[in-house]
Amino acid sequence: MSRRTNRIHMALLVAAVMAATFSCSSALQLQTVTQNHRQADFQAAYDELLSLETHYVERQGRLLFALDAGLLAHYANEWDSSNRFLDEAQRRIWEAYTESITANVASYLVNDNTRAYQGEDYEDIYANVFKALNYVHMGNADAALVELRRFAEKQQMLQNKFDTLMAAVDTTAGRSAGYQVDAGVSIRFSSSALGNWLHMVLARDSGEVSQAQFSANQVRQAFAKQPAIYPFKIPSTVAKDLAVPTDGKVRVNLVAFTGLAPYKEEVVERFWLSPGNYVKIALPSMVERPTSVASIDVRLSNGIRFVLEPMEDIGKVAQEAFRLKRSYIESKTVIRSLLKSTGTAVIDATTNAMSANAETREEANSIQFYGTLLSFASRIFNEASEQADVRLSHFYPDMAWVGGVDLPVGTYDAHVVYRDRNGRIIHEQNLTNLEVAHGNLGLWESVCPL
Repeated sequence: MSRRTNRIHMALLVAAVMAATFSCSSALQLQTVTQNHRQADFQAAYDELLSLETHYVERQGRLLFALDAGLLAHYANEWDSSNRFLDEAQRRIWEAYTESITANVASYLVNDNTRAYQGEDYEDIYANVFKALNYVHMGNADAALVELRRFAEKQQMLQNKFDTLMAAVDTTAGRSAGYQVDAGVSIRFSSSALGNWLHMVLARDSGEVSQAQFSANQVRQAFAKQPAIYPFKIPSTVAKDLAVPTDGKVRVNLVAFTGLAPYKEEVVERFWLSPGNYVKIALPSMVERPTSVASIDVRLSNGIRFVLEPMEDIGKVAQEAFRLKRSYIESKTVIRSLLKSTGTAVIDATTNAMSANAETREEANSIQFYGTLLSFASRIFNEASEQADVRLSHFYPDMAWVGGVDLPVGTYDAHVVYRDRNGRIIHEQNLTNLEVAHGNLGLWESVCPL
């Protein structure tokens, strides 16, 4: 076998090894879990996920498992288990946010997948909503109100959190790469109508009238000041939820969640710096998957009917929060990619200079060969290692709907009917043994995965 053939094989081997190293898939097979979820068999989905715990954690980490388990446990009425998983998820999100500089250095050198998943902002803040609802189902109004207050605090901190992240971008590396960081991005979401409405309902049922009135006003302000987030009308129930019912009746409300929040996909662009060198930019992009539900009717066992109306587009909030974070991700990615490509250019320039100064043709050929091999390996490294982080939890809903009705004291069953834009029934859920009484928490919940 000739020396040239050996060299070609060596180059191919180096390329193959590096591609295999950095392109190792962390794909997770959750078909059975997602199928059960889509069929609204939430208990089966939750049980199946628990059976995959070891495999899941090995592939995508403990944080993502805790988020998925927390949501599915909630849908399966496993309130305490849901809170334990969501508590763990939020603790890990905070730890990831304050992680050591060593882990951040690795993300600058290779890609964001070298770090443990850090969680998206919407995953963190809406975990408090579902923890609050878990406490509602367990009859603990005080704990639920605490979670909703934390939810509100985190919304207001989103901009500060982003500014801190941007300040942490290595500006020295940015100047070295010739890239100017753009930190002038602001968020258009700072107050959740859903969170304020839930707080209003719980404060009302807990006898905290002034708090309930304040939260009701916050709901109206959220719609008025954030039209990009709330392009629909404020639900009619808001105007009635604090009125004192007549004839000894009790105000009862229902919140429903439909669809699935956005998922991420990788978007790749390549920019040529020279005939033999380019920059690869791989960024995550959030893709919406709007709910199929267009209307929701509720039929009670006493014949009364009422409708639910959209309160919050969680998918839109997720995208808005990610828009802020994506600016930070883009800055890091461009700096990292430019530095990688600069390294390749340095190898090429050094190889040409050393070859030109070689004393013999054989020495020059040897320098050219090993320089070309090293340059080729550098390009393979840059291409294979530059991958967007598209990790995301799987079961947050897309839309929240609310409604309300005044009812006499008693026990009720509710039949919740979900229809698509053609009026076709696509999902139904029965809620049974719903007790309505003075002093009870008058908040029910329904879920449609479509």
